[in-house]
Amino acid sequence: MSETETSHAAPARAPGGPHWKPALGRVGRLTPREQETFLLLAEGLSNESMAQRLHVTERTVRAHVAAVMEKLELSSRLAVCLASYAFATEGISRPV
Repeated sequence: MSETETSHAAPARAPGGPHWKPALGRVGRLTPREQETFLLLAEGLSNESMAQRLHVTERTVRAHVAAVMEKLELSSRLAVCLASYAFATEGISRPV
């Protein structure tokens, strides 16, 4: 690889597997409040609806969603929602 080229390694995953699947192993990194936010994303809720359910402001929800995305190493809300849905529906053990 030349000095001008950069390497952007893809996340480790099974061939043909969803790119968000490895993030499920990182859910334990989330704080309890981030875990709540993560699970609400599985329901497809808006920030406003999540704020009402969590009794916080939309700004706080945006901060939680951003933290979830960073800790799970996912670059889109859609990817987080898909991971959250799989986590919630596949009976994966909840983080402690």
